[in-house]
Amino acid sequence: MVKEVVITGIGGVAPAGIGVTNLWHGLRSGQSFITPITRFETTRFFSKLAGSVDQFQPADFLDPRIIVQTDRWTQFDLVCSMEAIQTAGLCISNEDQQRIGAVFAAGTGGNEFGQQQLHICHSQGPAFVSTYLAIAWFYAASLGQVSIGQHIRGYGRTICADAAGGLIALAHGAKIIQQDICDVVIVSGCEAPLAPYTFASLQASGLLSSATGQFPYCPFDSERDGVIVGEGGAAFCLESKERAIKRNAHIYAEIAGWGQSFDGIVTREPASDGVQYARALAQAIELARLKPRDVDWVVCDGLGTQGGDISEVKALQAVFGSHLAATPASAPKSMLGRLFNGASTVDTLIAILGLEHNLLLPTIGYLHPDPRCPIDCVPNQPRQQSLQHVLVGSRGFGGFNAALLLRRPS
Repeated sequence: MVKEVVITGIGGVAPAGIGVTNLWHGLRSGQSFITPITRFETTRFFSKLAGSVDQFQPADFLDPRIIVQTDRWTQFDLVCSMEAIQTAGLCISNEDQQRIGAVFAAGTGGNEFGQQQLHICHSQGPAFVSTYLAIAWFYAASLGQVSIGQHIRGYGRTICADAAGGLIALAHGAKIIQQDICDVVIVSGCEAPLAPYTFASLQASGLLSSATGQFPYCPFDSERDGVIVGEGGAAFCLESKERAIKRNAHIYAEIAGWGQSFDGIVTREPASDGVQYARALAQAIELARLKPRDVDWVVCDGLGTQGGDISEVKALQAVFGSHLAATPASAPKSMLGRLFNGASTVDTLIAILGLEHNLLLPTIGYLHPDPRCPIDCVPNQPRQQSLQHVLVGSRGFGGFNAALLLRRPS
């Protein structure tokens, strides 16, 4: 019999708040947390706004000896993972540490740390470069730091798939539980792209928005013009349902299904036909042994570009057919910005909290309906609705597609 996998711990850091309680309180307000960038000079950049976690001070959470050797991205992962373990009621030192695993999603890596050290190398010479550069920038840095700090000695893997990485990591973590490789898996995915080098790379993609109005990031609105960058992420504790019940843990959600596909074409945006993205969404629904009509809410990828949103709606139409009109499909990241590697983990956290509170979070800034995107995007205000199943979809640069189906605990 296949093990049922559940989420028993959650943690989050995002522009709306640090920690799950603060984050949820901010998101429920339905306001925009996108503000002018203050972390670096933006004169030479055409995108001037971002979803920043300005109140984050690593010294409030982490040992100074860890702070000096880590990038902000890894600091987010450390803080989110600590909260996920705490809310799960786990003391890893009391567990069989060889049966505790970690699967992390990683995006652009430790770019702020790396850029600072490159500047030092250029201006002062290589002798002045930090000893920690070698372990701060690379993609497995967060996985390593969390595993060391939490004494995790079981399975470990890093997934690199841009915004889709978080959902792929959650699916992989669930499989590790089902295959009896681990009893507990910590899954995390964060991003800290608000450094000049990383921001320039993102701007070079041609997908960033130059909007500066009240609602600069407005997926599915006819006047949308691109992505607003954000920072943050979320972490989760996964274990079997049987184990969670045995130790009387609070179960936030069941992971009922997942899907993954690849566009397989060269394009800066997701494939325009949405076919492979639809396949990932359908896989998740089918694995959960559900029909599209059983899905109560879709948390969308919501890229915010003209073509990207149209292709997402095409995928939804292919999967849901006539049921799409009655299926809310929103992009709450419109409040936060696109967190890239942290996008789908925060969307998953939003889905979990929506299930707990029977609340749909909105797509804000939806002022000009686009007839090419005929969906119920839950415009501008949260909406109370009974929820049993929530589908989270995500797409990453390079053609990655992923989906995760969450079920209210039974």
